[in-house]
Amino acid sequence: MRTGTETGGLLMRRPAPRAVAALALLALAACTGTGAGTNGPGGAAEDGKPGSSVRADAFETVWSRSVRGESGVPAVTDDVVLVPHGHLIDVRDPRTGKSRRTVRADPADRIASVGLSGDVIVARAERYASVALQGFDLRTGRKLWAKWYGTGAIVRPGDGPELPVQGPVVVTGRGIAIHAHDGRITGLNPRTGEPAWQKQAGCDSEDHVADYTVAATARYSVMLCSKGTRHELTALDPRDGHRVWQADITDRGGRGTFSTHEDVVGVRSADAHSHKAAFTLFDESGDRLATGTVKDPVGDIRTVGRVGDTVYFHDGRQLHAFRTDGSQLWRQAAPEDLVATARVIVSDGETLGPDTVMRTGVSVVIGLSGKERAILPWPLRGELVGASGERFIVRGREEDGARYTALRLTRRGLEEPALGGVAPADWPDACSLLSDEQLEGLGGDHVRLPIGGSRTVFGVKLPHATRCRFVPASGSDKDIFVFTLRWVSADADTARELSTSDLPWDTGVRRLGTGGHLVADPRVIGLALGWPAVVASGRNVIEIDAAKNDRLVRRIASLLSG
Repeated sequence: MRTGTETGGLLMRRPAPRAVAALALLALAACTGTGAGTNGPGGAAEDGKPGSSVRADAFETVWSRSVRGESGVPAVTDDVVLVPHGHLIDVRDPRTGKSRRTVRADPADRIASVGLSGDVIVARAERYASVALQGFDLRTGRKLWAKWYGTGAIVRPGDGPELPVQGPVVVTGRGIAIHAHDGRITGLNPRTGEPAWQKQAGCDSEDHVADYTVAATARYSVMLCSKGTRHELTALDPRDGHRVWQADITDRGGRGTFSTHEDVVGVRSADAHSHKAAFTLFDESGDRLATGTVKDPVGDIRTVGRVGDTVYFHDGRQLHAFRTDGSQLWRQAAPEDLVATARVIVSDGETLGPDTVMRTGVSVVIGLSGKERAILPWPLRGELVGASGERFIVRGREEDGARYTALRLTRRGLEEPALGGVAPADWPDACSLLSDEQLEGLGGDHVRLPIGGSRTVFGVKLPHATRCRFVPASGSDKDIFVFTLRWVSADADTARELSTSDLPWDTGVRRLGTGGHLVADPRVIGLALGWPAVVASGRNVIEIDAAKNDRLVRRIASLLSG
């Protein structure tokens, strides 16, 4: 569950562009797929099926902590949250967010990512142009070893598969395995960092290496080797390099992809023309759990998880629930980036369009029975990096580091959960956010023009447009500006916090003295198209955009936030 790069990456993968994820959420808001409803309960589950489990209508904050320094890829388990920042690793209690201890590498190091093997923290440390693997004792923080192996990404259970070209390091509860570009696999002793064994991957010919990928379950290093129509799935024990199991998968000549979770492996193989694909699910011991097909496969597959005797798997189009005996319980449309807990399945927060700043974090929440579903906003923006029990850990960017927040589902009896309890009637017309007096003070003779197609937010119809274009009846095009009502919060304090959360400091943010921020649009970096402003005005979070006229943006932001 990590993006494709270590620098600035997160645990949750992003297999589809935000625009594609937007379509998935919009479709989800309207669809009535198998066993699914929207923001409401469904019927009782049949005997033997998972019970309906979504009784919540909101996310609430359990704890929130800021860390300073360049942020690395965290690791989230039921027992601990490992937060790398700069040369430090915070070992935090997932229930309270309090730091149990701080692990310190050399001040010249930057911890890019971390994994956990038993009671050893495995860290990938970057120092100038060099890379080292380092081991630390989880309970004391003491450095156990440092080896300059020059490796690639750390791969944990549930992470997306990696090519061996960069030398990925698989870290599981049973040990560490480094996969080299030439097909060599080296196992390391987690307590000493010394090589414990070495062997060839078995797909070290030129034909195999081109389609050789590696991922991890809780215990094993898992490889998918492809050659022609044949796909070979192999699980190795990182303690001794022993091949635990192997499965041959044959398709119609297309490429194979796979995905892992703690104790489930999913493989999808398409035909030569990608019109149809077959998928197979295995448990961690190699037993075949279920098979199926999907027409016109798109996107990435995702092995979401296993709860009891039910396995959840996304085929690139739909989320499936299978019994471990292979029978399918239900399937429905869903985003691809999903996390399963003992109660629910939750999607990563996504924006509903290619916007500079998303409205707020939002998740599709699906009951394990598939009979209940809700679209619920977060009280902040950010990215879901994992789940610890029933706590969902979100990371948001800050000017000098990052903020980690634990959310949990709760029930408040809200009339409109998708809007955080705010009634649609309380969303003002975007064209009314500037009074006539304020508009006159800007000079010119602006005309308010509501922008069509902006009256729906998270599947809820609003009485007014959330976007408005202000156009001078005469004068320069430089005086045209656009208002976007991003969000209406329950109170002004929440609006102020939301307006500043997870701003894209990596692409460019400038503070405004009035409390707002100018935010660079990542789609037009390097082009002289101006910087929009994000401000909180009362309960409203507003984006102001005037291409090529930063002075006008600043002036309007001052009017709204003053």
